[in-house]
Amino acid sequence: MTVTNTTSYEGIVGRVYQLLGSQNATDLDGLHLVATDSYARLREEDQCSAFHFLGLLVCAGAGTLKSKGASGRRVRTGFCSLCDAGSVDRSLSAIWDDNRSGEIFLTFLKLLKGPHVQSSTKPRVAAMIALRKLIMHTENVDYLDLTQSHLGQWCLQSLRSSLRELRISAGRTLSAFLRTRFNDELLRKNRVAALDFLRTLANKNDPVLQETCILAWGQVALVSGDDELNIVLLRLVEYLGHTNPLICGLAYDEIQSLAQSTGVTPMRLFKPFWRSISVTVVKELQNRPQVAQQLSDLLGITVPEFLVLTKTSTLPYLILMKRQDVLRRVAQAHGSEVSVWSVCIEHVDMAAILAFLLVQPSTDPERTIMALLGEVSSEFNNLDLADLVRAEPILIAFELLRAAAEDDETRRPKVGVLVRTVADANVCKKIHQAIHLLAMLALRKAGYAKGSTRKNNLVGPFFETYVLGIMDQISNVINDVRVLQPSVEKKRCLGAIREMIRLAKSYVSNALPQSAMEVSELRDIAFSTWATLVTTLGEEDIELLIDQTFSIITRNWHALQPSSQQRAYEVVSHLLKNHSGLIRNVVNTIPSLVSIPLMSKFEAELERLKAQMDLRHRYQAFVRRCQNENITVVIQALTELIPFLDENQAFLHNSAVSEQPDPVIAQLTRSVLDACVRFNESREDIAGLCAQCLGLIGCLDPNRIETVREKREILVTSNFERADETIDFVVYFLEEVLVKAFLSATNTKAQGFLAYAMQEFLKFCDFETTVTLRPRDMQSNDNYRRWVALPESVRNTLTPFLTSKYVITASVAKAECTYPIFSSGMTYGTWVRTLVLDLLQKGNGENVKMIFPVCSRIIRAQDISISNFLLPFTALNVVIGGKKGEIDELERELVRVLEQPLPGDSHAARETLISCSQSVFQVLDYLSRWMQGKKKQVTGSTSLAARLVRQPTDADYETDIAHIRLIDQVLSSIPAEMISRRAVECKSFARALFHWEQYIRQEKDRSNLPDPHIKLETLYERLQEIYTQIDEPDGIEGISAHLHVLNIDQQILEHRKAGRWTAAQSWYELLLNERPEDVDVQFNLLTCLRESGQFDVLLNQVDGLPLSNSAMSKLLPFAVEASWVTGKWEKLGKYLSLSSNSLESDFNTGIGSALLALHNEEIEQFTIAVQKLRQNSAKNLSTTTTASLQACHDVMLRFHILAEVEAISGVRAAGQCDRQALLESMDRRIEVLGAFLLDFTKVEMASAWLTSARLARKGDFTHQAFNAVLHASQLGDDSATIEHSRILWKEGHHRKAIQSLEGAIAVNAFQSHNYMPTDRTTATHGQDKQQQQNVLTARAHLLLAKWLDRAGQTQSDIIIKRYHKAVFLHSRWEKGHYYLGKHYNKLLESEKAKPAGKQAYTYVSGETAKLVIENYLRSLAFGAKYIFQTLPRVLTLWLDLGSDSEQTVDPKHSNEETLQQNAKKQRRVLLGTIHEHLQKYIARLPAFVFYTALSQIVARICHPNQRVYGLLADIVIKVVTTHPQQALWTLFAVVKSSSRDRAARGLTCLTKVVEHSKRSKTEAAGAELRSMIAQGQKLSDQLLKVCEQDIQGKPLNISLSRDLSFNHKTTPCRLVIPLEATLMAGLPTITENVNMKAHKAFSKETVTISTFLDDVMVLNSLQKPRKLSIRGSDGHVYGLLCKPKDDLRKDQRLMEFNGMINRFLKRDAETSKRRLYIKTYAVTPLNDECGLIEWVDNLKTLRDILLKLYKQKDISINYNEIRILLDEACSDEAKLPIFTNQLLSGFPPVFHEWFVGMFAEPGAWFAARLKYTRSCAVMSMVGYVLGLGDRHGENILFEEGNGGTFHVDFNCLFDKGMTFEKPEMVPFRLTHNMIDAFGAYGYDGPFRKSCELTLGLLRQNEDTLMTILETFLYDPTTDFIGKK
Repeated sequence: MTVTNTTSYEGIVGRVYQLLGSQNATDLDGLHLVATDSYARLREEDQCSAFHFLGLLVCAGAGTLKSKGASGRRVRTGFCSLCDAGSVDRSLSAIWDDNRSGEIFLTFLKLLKGPHVQSSTKPRVAAMIALRKLIMHTENVDYLDLTQSHLGQWCLQSLRSSLRELRISAGRTLSAFLRTRFNDELLRKNRVAALDFLRTLANKNDPVLQETCILAWGQVALVSGDDELNIVLLRLVEYLGHTNPLICGLAYDEIQSLAQSTGVTPMRLFKPFWRSISVTVVKELQNRPQVAQQLSDLLGITVPEFLVLTKTSTLPYLILMKRQDVLRRVAQAHGSEVSVWSVCIEHVDMAAILAFLLVQPSTDPERTIMALLGEVSSEFNNLDLADLVRAEPILIAFELLRAAAEDDETRRPKVGVLVRTVADANVCKKIHQAIHLLAMLALRKAGYAKGSTRKNNLVGPFFETYVLGIMDQISNVINDVRVLQPSVEKKRCLGAIREMIRLAKSYVSNALPQSAMEVSELRDIAFSTWATLVTTLGEEDIELLIDQTFSIITRNWHALQPSSQQRAYEVVSHLLKNHSGLIRNVVNTIPSLVSIPLMSKFEAELERLKAQMDLRHRYQAFVRRCQNENITVVIQALTELIPFLDENQAFLHNSAVSEQPDPVIAQLTRSVLDACVRFNESREDIAGLCAQCLGLIGCLDPNRIETVREKREILVTSNFERADETIDFVVYFLEEVLVKAFLSATNTKAQGFLAYAMQEFLKFCDFETTVTLRPRDMQSNDNYRRWVALPESVRNTLTPFLTSKYVITASVAKAECTYPIFSSGMTYGTWVRTLVLDLLQKGNGENVKMIFPVCSRIIRAQDISISNFLLPFTALNVVIGGKKGEIDELERELVRVLEQPLPGDSHAARETLISCSQSVFQVLDYLSRWMQGKKKQVTGSTSLAARLVRQPTDADYETDIAHIRLIDQVLSSIPAEMISRRAVECKSFARALFHWEQYIRQEKDRSNLPDPHIKLETLYERLQEIYTQIDEPDGIEGISAHLHVLNIDQQILEHRKAGRWTAAQSWYELLLNERPEDVDVQFNLLTCLRESGQFDVLLNQVDGLPLSNSAMSKLLPFAVEASWVTGKWEKLGKYLSLSSNSLESDFNTGIGSALLALHNEEIEQFTIAVQKLRQNSAKNLSTTTTASLQACHDVMLRFHILAEVEAISGVRAAGQCDRQALLESMDRRIEVLGAFLLDFTKVEMASAWLTSARLARKGDFTHQAFNAVLHASQLGDDSATIEHSRILWKEGHHRKAIQSLEGAIAVNAFQSHNYMPTDRTTATHGQDKQQQQNVLTARAHLLLAKWLDRAGQTQSDIIIKRYHKAVFLHSRWEKGHYYLGKHYNKLLESEKAKPAGKQAYTYVSGETAKLVIENYLRSLAFGAKYIFQTLPRVLTLWLDLGSDSEQTVDPKHSNEETLQQNAKKQRRVLLGTIHEHLQKYIARLPAFVFYTALSQIVARICHPNQRVYGLLADIVIKVVTTHPQQALWTLFAVVKSSSRDRAARGLTCLTKVVEHSKRSKTEAAGAELRSMIAQGQKLSDQLLKVCEQDIQGKPLNISLSRDLSFNHKTTPCRLVIPLEATLMAGLPTITENVNMKAHKAFSKETVTISTFLDDVMVLNSLQKPRKLSIRGSDGHVYGLLCKPKDDLRKDQRLMEFNGMINRFLKRDAETSKRRLYIKTYAVTPLNDECGLIEWVDNLKTLRDILLKLYKQKDISINYNEIRILLDEACSDEAKLPIFTNQLLSGFPPVFHEWFVGMFAEPGAWFAARLKYTRSCAVMSMVGYVLGLGDRHGENILFEEGNGGTFHVDFNCLFDKGMTFEKPEMVPFRLTHNMIDAFGAYGYDGPFRKSCELTLGLLRQNEDTLMTILETFLYDPTTDFIGKK
């Protein structure tokens, strides 16, 4: 026959047909029909070939056949990567189960059943070899069933064949039946059948068959599980003692071969199975010693060593069987002098013995066990079983639980010494009985009679006591990092947890086997254990596990076996059925099951429950889930959050730009940032998910939304002398450091030392007594409060250590230290651990002696965070309590670290020195904070309550002063210059600034400077360098003011910091001409071009630069960015090809790579690039960089960009992307898109460029704005003309701007934009289709009208037509109506300013006022952007017109009576028209619109015109009915008015509100409103009584109920607590076409009054205002100041005015960037003379601060002398030096010291000083505009928490101070102390800039502010300027 190619499938088919089909064919159809006849005619060699090729055929069909060898030019055979590889991995598979494989099996069976095969020899062997291949490549159960299939039976029967080759081949084939993983049940069945058959075969004791059995056992072992491997090894070990040396040798070789095939040593192979194998060996030790000898030889050890190795497994059996002879041999193996007692009593061995004996059946187990032990050694007779058990309860329980796990009915038949010995139907029951007995013995106390305690009650308490120890044993096996434990042992341990849960139930609720879920081979049994836990625990314990359970199921569903999936289904069903109430309570945080179709029924039920939550609550649920400590819960939460954010971004972004952003935005961002930081190093996948979520949330403006991580710190002011403070320190140490270190420790030894430390610290705190005994009055117990204040997870970790008994026997060797410790080459860890250990050993004090030795145990080989934490506290202890030499050593060590030069050659050495320096800074910061706290304590600045606790004696005072001096000496000993220089090197710029300014002050104070101006100039230059690194835009200009001459570098620096890039660019261009090769100059020039948006110029510049290799890495990123921004893809590809791997980390380069891949439609490369950018960016997030949104703004911006790039690419979009929705989303995100828009239309791309232009123009980046407009124009967008005109106007080219815009309008340039998307939410009722309107044309007309109006060159009629045109083109536009009304208002003001006789009739008749009112009302209907400009003006004009309508027209307007009558009549008609309009808009506008002006409305409630009063009442009723919780406070004040008419009208309104409530849609709502009114009235009465109650004497604290007669029964009350946060209405987002009616002005979760605390603080002033404390419905306590005999309505209105200014400050880019603000608070009048003021904590008056500082400097203040000097200085201008030289010199500036003392940490100091400077500037300007006077030292206060300025007492307004006896001439208060506190630059830095910005903003909004001020002046209820 001819030879064909036998490695291709077709070639093999052809060969098979040549042999069996007698023809040529290419398919297998019908082969079995002809094969038998053809086979019979073949020679024996060809018959063998036929089977050979049938086997190869399935390998080829499965795709695993490769060529192996060649003969000439033709391949003779093949190699199957599965069948011939010899791999022991039974999970490998390559299945071929189509119709063709079925034909092969049919053919094979037909041949096998034929007479010719069974009678042959070689063909039978060939058939068996082929059968192995067939079985390896099929999953057909009909063929794989070893007991049922013909093939399986033939394989088994062949094992007893007389033909040796067939028997050996059958042994190899048998293993193929045992490898399949497709059917667990079949696999188990086959293995049982194979093992039984081999056992039966072996029992025949036929030497010929023994060889077959041994070889077959070896083959079975290669593919078996651990249980079968145990049996195989047992059989092979038994063969080692066979009488036939050949059989013995064969078994020996097979064991060696088995170890070699599995890649382990024989020792490692046997280790998991010593429990069974070793007993088999030792019980035959006397009869068949050769077994032990052979096995020992195999292991490479001696027999005695074998006995020692296996004693833990063999001793229990030997003692039970009383094998004294073998026991003695085991003892002798340890040494000739070692007794059996010594061997048995070792703790591990004793535990194994007792666990084994406890399981043995006995009527009196205690007596039986002790009798058996007594026979072993008489020394056991002196002990009680309870004593032995109590010595090792954990290990005994561990053994018993593992035994119970082995016997679990859900597992397969077991092997093992413990179970095997007692194997019967009641094994599990006996083990459980043994555990009950163990519990009783372990918990039996001295004096208890045996059996006196009911054992059934002790299992739970037993496990509760020892669960941590048991879990520690289990965890050591499961989390075996060195892979010493086999999987069977790990599974057994997981089963042990399950058994423990079943027995102890809720007593072991913290036995969580979750870590094993990550290991594939343990996942199913781990889940089974988890399921047992969840279905066993009660509702109280299960609540914390629900989220984890759902997360585990969702995360692992696809990796679970079908049986485990069914178990998961049952678990979810159990939870929903048996814990439905709990599920309802926590449903908001339960992960979704939507990814599991099988659970769709449960998912539908959960979604039904979740549907009751609004978006805000859903986001809050994600916040809680992301904060969860469980990693699985966090992963699942982030996975679900991504699509949720995708769908619901609008909520976040709309809220983010609203007046009051929802706190949930900051909470969500914070939770995701914290999750990213937590898992950044350990889990890259979680960091990637966090980055994706943060990108979808967006780069939020930190000036509007900030989320600062709470920084917890502990200050031990008593230096551990006070017990309570020391306990607080220990608790903090446990929570923040030790528990985290314990949970993260992987080393068991390290965990042990930490466990000991935690145990000792808990003893020190006496928590065991507190927690276990639970004192009757727990709330008054400080220790109990400390315990419950700990997070639950921390308590769960600490609880076991309350009763643990860890002991350390070795003492700590005293470490000898030689100072200075630090040296080059030393690692940071070595330095800090050595230093801390030495300081701990020098500790002084009673409490220190108790806690420092414990700390010493956990320094070496422990987490570095422990040493870091302890360093400051130990340093302070040595400074205060150490010897002089010790203090000097510490000082030298700190200086040594700081004076070391920073190495430049070694990165590792550099990082080490930086880390050491930062630790030194940490010590200095703590010493400063301690000194600040101690000074407060000494000078009595702490609270009265604190002072009453411990009255200090004179000795105490002297000691404290001495300690403060010691600390001050240490701090002063380290030069400020040295600290500042090192701080710059460590990039701690705030610290550098702090110390350099201190250094400048020191230098200024030195009088012996040779040339002070030159010296200070140099110092200021250094200061300027520091400021370049700080995110503070105004500091550099302030410093420059102190430099007499600025060199060119300083000028450039100033230009760059101020954003004047074009000026800087010009200089660099000149410099580049001189030095064209200078890379730094090239870099700086390209920076200027990029920052100014000149990307085209930048590319040209790069092309013209001579790029060296060194310049390439610095300059290429510029070119890459410019290429993708301008969409020049060829250049982008060119530059990317030039970039090296080092540039991959550059973000803009990465973006370029991603966009180029997308441009080239390489989607996979694009996705990889984006993911890589995310991960690289996420690595930049750390605890420090995420302290605030401001700190991580750059990284957030990167995430934001990546999210938008991905969204625009459409890669993540499922199906077709909704283009319009995407564009709207982009608009909301307010991001400059540039060339990101790859596949969008030209119009859409142009729109993006125009958005860029608008933002650049508003940010004063004119170049970028022009460039963006140019790009939009190039894309054919004519509407770019509008933006171009705006830029021209901004640049001052007004005429050109108007001409450009007029030309565009004339040619109808905006025709292409003649549409506006329909907004159904804003459509009026009955309107089916919104008319298309040209939005852009309307904007153009409006813009033109505004400019013409401002220019003042055009007639009013023409301007009005322009405004009308804009309104006509876009009638639903708030802005259009507003500006039309504003123009009419301008005309009205113009007419008003004229003399009476010159005023137009339209003004006199009220026509102009009507036009203003109508247009302003229309604007209110379409948005709230101009609400504070329009509504107050509408009310003022309407109310004034209402008053004027009944009055006679001034004769000056006209002498003719007819004209006067007509004018009066016209006024009435117009007033009626206005009333109709108002009536309509009162109904149409939502209530919150009028709520914003409620104080103005109620102020005019006594209007003389009845119709006007009626409408005012309607407004009040609408507002109160809609927002009763807030508005009732205002109405109650009217009702309580001293004016009878005013009170009557207020009561009428209240009555109408009650009547209205009766007509409510639902009775419940009406009843609730009536109840609220009743509650509020009673509470208002009580508060008035509190205000008016006279207080005798000068008490500091009084009782609210006893002394002020307050009735506590009036609470709780549904009214909100009158705070600014609860009373201020949230306005809609400032966007067009806002849905006003749908807007919710107040949160549903308002804080209402729960109760008033009885303790009242009385302030020491004339009227004795009293501070009340209210507990809110949220559980927090809020403060209110009850102020009697003071009309607070004026303060209330001024707070409204300041609130308006705050809105302007937030909206402006420059002021918002600097976070300028006025501190405001809620003022709530109760009547005309009393009211409530929101209490602001932690305020200090300027007077108190300065008096205290001067007192410390022994500067006394003689007020009489000062008065005389001031009078004299004011008497003549020539005497002014009396004030400047004589008076001020006696009071040097000291205010800066308050900031230094109050804010010890440099970062906090700098932030506080900046806040003070800016807030002082804002209030100075606002005070100047308002004419605010009387700004003495008690009316200017400062916030102790952040340094902000806070003004009170606004009685002196509108230059009222000019009327004083000594007129106030200064515009605002700015003393030498205040200037000094601004810093080195004085008022020239941030103060000046903030003043300029604030005053500029006030001038920009002059009209609005004047409108509001006008309402103040005409308010009849208040007198703002005094009676004149």
